[in-house]
Amino acid sequence: MKAAAWLHRYAEHPDPATAAVNLVALVVAGNGPFYPLYSLALIGWDRAGAWLSMLASPVFFLVPAISHRCPRAGRASLPLIGIANTVWCAVLFGSASGVGLFVLPCIVLAALAYRPDEKFLAISVMGLAIGSLIMLTEFPVSGLMAVSPDSAAALTRLNAISVATLSGFVSLRLINVLRQGHCPSP
Repeated sequence: MKAAAWLHRYAEHPDPATAAVNLVALVVAGNGPFYPLYSLALIGWDRAGAWLSMLASPVFFLVPAISHRCPRAGRASLPLIGIANTVWCAVLFGSASGVGLFVLPCIVLAALAYRPDEKFLAISVMGLAIGSLIMLTEFPVSGLMAVSPDSAAALTRLNAISVATLSGFVSLRLINVLRQGHCPSP
């Protein structure tokens, strides 16, 4: 239980919204190593490149450290890392895999994690997420790994379920903060 207690302390922050973002970042970081396993089970175990999809896990793990130094930067870093990771995974698996949907939780984060006086930051992050999704949709990439149409469809189902789950988790964590009347601190 020492590791769990340490992680809890690491995610803590006096600002409830920042603490919620930190928790989400740690959940994403902890799930990162499992995504290649799910993907490989769907597309075939011979696709070693799938392991490259977890390169961002250690970066997600750094979000609480960033938050402790600057809460605004921590709240901004999570969706920005998420957008970059989404584009990277689209380069790996191709746009047809539906991995671009992972920008949707980034939009939810941008909508709920910022103070009213941080609208420019929120709109900028949302714009980047939406622009990334448009780019991946309108200018699809085939991916570094050749994925069959059936495998791409299976990945799309996996990604859609994962995105829905992550968006729900993000929403629940941050909506509870908003319901309690807390606004993120600068």
